[in-house]
Amino acid sequence: MSIYDKYFDFRIATVCDIDAIMAFIKEEWSEKHILANDREFFQWQYGNEQFGDTNTINVVLMVDKGGKIVGINGFIAYAASTEERYVSSAITVVKPDLEIPLCGVELIKRFKEIVPAKAYYSSGTNPHTMMPIGKRVFHYDTGIMQQYYMINNKFDDFKVACINHSILSEYRHTETLLRPIQNMPEAEKCFEFQKKEKGQGYKSKEFFNKRYFEHPVYQYQVYGVQNAEKQAYSGILVGREIEINQRKILRLVDYIGNLTYIGNLGTALHQLMDENSYEYIDMMVGTLPKELMSQAGFSLRELEDTNVIPTYFEPFVQQNVNIWYQKSDPDIVIFKADGDQDRPNGR
Repeated sequence: MSIYDKYFDFRIATVCDIDAIMAFIKEEWSEKHILANDREFFQWQYGNEQFGDTNTINVVLMVDKGGKIVGINGFIAYAASTEERYVSSAITVVKPDLEIPLCGVELIKRFKEIVPAKAYYSSGTNPHTMMPIGKRVFHYDTGIMQQYYMINNKFDDFKVACINHSILSEYRHTETLLRPIQNMPEAEKCFEFQKKEKGQGYKSKEFFNKRYFEHPVYQYQVYGVQNAEKQAYSGILVGREIEINQRKILRLVDYIGNLTYIGNLGTALHQLMDENSYEYIDMMVGTLPKELMSQAGFSLRELEDTNVIPTYFEPFVQQNVNIWYQKSDPDIVIFKADGDQDRPNGR
């Protein structure tokens, strides 16, 4: 028995713990956090109804011997079975006044024991607290998410982005199409979800349906990536339209399928941008080769870039923000919606 077992218990949460977890988030993290105030959204994000489990909640608890919560590790599971499961951590909070040191590290160790997975990864990692732990203790690959963008040069002024140096979007012209997908049955006709793709963690159809077609707040645009023959599909692209300052932009938040086909999307994405009068389209990823993305007409926002491509919209902040990632498998490509980064702050 370790010193942690003498003072604490570690276990997976159940629906009976939801109120106590929300109260803990409100007290120890943020009083106005959506997960501290919106029970329906909390249960949607961490519940497992999509896998037929109405009892367990995807939060590992650290409780003292009196049963009081002193730490939580919330996570997103992309599949039900351990053999196929990839996991993204979403929130890790430990009371700061615990007398025993390194409780946060111990909570993460117990989380990985209780929730075994093929790989662990997340975006939105705190670079001052969680990232050093991931890198030094768990030997995760860490870095800053790349933010790729293409601007609509038909606009003379920009109200969302701040463009201080112009970008001419040159791209490879192809006949690859983006076909709108309205529901999960259509998605299953376009894409074989059981197929394992190189460089990607497996995302089950149950997860995908819940995440993008059953979101309680956001409306996502889901597209099938159809090849030139207009028959076979090579992947599925997910975006979210954001309207701010009387302008619209499209944020691409996820992609499943053959990653190399992203380089063929330039024609289709520019057509989509023109048809919907998007000021720009962006994609945050960790990471994809600059050469591949440039084939589709994307430019990389450099760390010292004078062009501003906003990250935060709730509330809107017109400045560049670097988002950090960590992953136990360095070959996995992470997108903005992995974990809970593409999450509303309220409703």
